[in-house]
Amino acid sequence: MSNNLSFLWHDYETWGVDPRRDRASQFAAIRTDENLEEIGEPINLYCKPNDDFLPNPESALITGITPQRCVEKGISEASFYQHINDLLLQPNTCGVGYNSIRFDDELTRTGFFRNFIDPYAREWQNGNSRWDIIDLVRMTYALRPEGIEWPLGDNGLASFRLELLTKANGISHEGAHDALSDVRATIALARLIKEKQPKLYAFYFKLRNKLEAGRLLNLGEQKTILHISGMYPIETGSLSPVIPLMQHPVNSNEIIVYDLRKSPDAFLAMSSEEMAENLYCKTADLPENTVRIGLKGIHLNKSPALAPINTLSAEQAEQWQIDWQQVEAHKQQILADNTLQDRLKELYQLHKKEFATCDAESAIYEGFINKNDRALCNQILKKKPEQLVDWTPAFDDKRLTTIYPRYLGRNWPHLLNTQQLQQWKDYCHARVIDGEFDSTMTLTRYQQILEELISQDLTEKQQGIIKALVEWCI
Repeated sequence: MSNNLSFLWHDYETWGVDPRRDRASQFAAIRTDENLEEIGEPINLYCKPNDDFLPNPESALITGITPQRCVEKGISEASFYQHINDLLLQPNTCGVGYNSIRFDDELTRTGFFRNFIDPYAREWQNGNSRWDIIDLVRMTYALRPEGIEWPLGDNGLASFRLELLTKANGISHEGAHDALSDVRATIALARLIKEKQPKLYAFYFKLRNKLEAGRLLNLGEQKTILHISGMYPIETGSLSPVIPLMQHPVNSNEIIVYDLRKSPDAFLAMSSEEMAENLYCKTADLPENTVRIGLKGIHLNKSPALAPINTLSAEQAEQWQIDWQQVEAHKQQILADNTLQDRLKELYQLHKKEFATCDAESAIYEGFINKNDRALCNQILKKKPEQLVDWTPAFDDKRLTTIYPRYLGRNWPHLLNTQQLQQWKDYCHARVIDGEFDSTMTLTRYQQILEELISQDLTEKQQGIIKALVEWCI
């Protein structure tokens, strides 16, 4: 680890469950050194809600945050994300959280995109990186569980819920689902693993570097590798032996692998079209007795949890139901098929990952911003609000052209002229009343949820939150 490296442990609370379409209510962060000792003061930010969305009442009940609190304590969304960017952009910062790559980082990227901030710079510039300890926890459970208590969920299986892990291991976690409390709990859990399993901790930390991950998923060698992920059942250790097959023809950061627990008989007999039908159709639409083929994509830039197979003892292999003879037979069967590579290339070239038609603000992955537009975005961030409302940047990218007037309305509605203000109000009406533009909550649905919640047996605190939510939509 670099002597200058610091971790920015962070967590969001949100008004919904979709990181690309829902909005943030709170962001908290604590910076530590590489020994996980705190540096500086904790950060706790609230984001003022806007007129173009309604919160999901169920999310508010979970977090205990009301829109009124965010109005009172919050800052504009533009300031909110600029502050977060400043924190994450500090040189040699590793942004990290609990399930952060799949949730918090997506919220950050989309929030930055919506506010004309480069969504990726903080992930790689100036020695920066990102990490996520939820797969460190899974990896520790599967490979080196000693020294840590592993709680069971309601289903009788090991649970990786943060609040259960902290309770089982005597870690203070008052106010779960408060962002700052969750950050402190995440740091404490990381300290525990670092103390009990330091080699595993250090090994997985290196895998935040995609070059290190790529060395394990070496296409030239095609060695069997252990992959630990939430995509595998907890009953079998959330891990599976896989073989790397090819680099994704469209996304160079993705390696296509095959899950060697699964017999490749049906898979190897398929055409590329049949593979696509099996992979991409809904589970409910799969023919009876049909199982998913074992193809998976591992993203090198998402801190994949990988390990050589010799890290698994014979006893653990038996515990996680791995038959090494069967695994090797499946591997040799795949390697012997000389036509597989061509079919896989057809599969991934013809069936690029399709995102459902979405609004401009959710369309971050529909292309990178070109240099001309990035320069205009940087100008937006430097100009005063009074200058922005009288300026129309000439973007090449239609997404940015669409977002710009919303950005003005969301952050400085008091500065808009009559025409701009009416345009903003029309947009808010279309989202909140009509459910357009990727809205996740209409007024009708909001009121329905409130009616359902009011009829439940609520605590006094929950009743207060519901009262605030009712008043919010009046």
